Amino acid sequence: MTHIFHQGAVDFSVGYKVQTTWGFQEAMTFVLEGLGASLFFVALLADNVAGMSAGIVVLVLSGALLMSHLGRPMNMIYVMANFRHSWMSRGAVIIPLFIGLGLLLVLAQGLLGWSPSQGWRQAIQVVFFVLATFTVLKSGLVLSTFPAIAFWNGGLLPVIFALSGLSAGLAVFTAFDAFLVDRLVWLTPALTVALGLALATHLITMKNGSRAAKVSVELIKERHALPFYGAGVGLGIVVPLALGILAAVDADSGSRYLWAAIAVTRLLGDIVVRDVLLKVGVFDKVR
Repeated sequence: MTHIFHQGAVDFSVGYKVQTTWGFQEAMTFVLEGLGASLFFVALLADNVAGMSAGIVVLVLSGALLMSHLGRPMNMIYVMANFRHSWMSRGAVIIPLFIGLGLLLVLAQGLLGWSPSQGWRQAIQVVFFVLATFTVLKSGLVLSTFPAIAFWNGGLLPVIFALSGLSAGLAVFTAFDAFLVDRLVWLTPALTVALGLALATHLITMKNGSRAAKVSVELIKERHALPFYGAGVGLGIVVPLALGILAAVDADSGSRYLWAAIAVTRLLGDIVVRDVLLKVGVFDKVR
């Protein structure tokens, strides 16, 4: 096995260093960002204030985890300061903007009973489409800006994270509101297939890439095979895909219990895949 040591460890030999700064907490932050943004936007399209509220709550939870990662709330000021050059800084500004505008919309529609006209409704949907698109892509864009970790580069990580968040958000919303079942019943299976293809393409590309990228792929096999392939791919992609196809082909089987199972398995898979992709990030050899 290739000589590997952990970030921060004292080791004077030549080897690959596994990053340990980002782990399960950061994976959960990314999962909640993608889920909250997708859930809010789909609920907005369905004019479901309860779903929009749930999306805002999930986004707030992701912000709380981020603040915990930073250590002190005041550190957020320094994160925001590099807006022009850092995807993390852009996220620290735009996601709170998403939360603030979403909260105002929920209060206006839910408490004040405001019903926007068709023109206003379309404008609001465009604004939140832009915000949601940025949010589901953001975590992958943040990781892709770490050139020292080859496994996080290549351009597909933002796509993987976006597809993961979108498919999970759709499944969760559909479990509680049948708005999408009759209109876009094949959308969740299609997104799940796209996610599986993007993930497989990324792994194959990295396996044929630089030596450090290959080491990351080897680490998945040697240290994280069961959670990644069993829970992440099997439970989180194959199972919801099969259940989604069943729900699409047989309308009578598309009950809330089935969609709830799709939502749970898709969410669990999202958490595991992001967690493992973070944990196998490897710096190139220290010379």
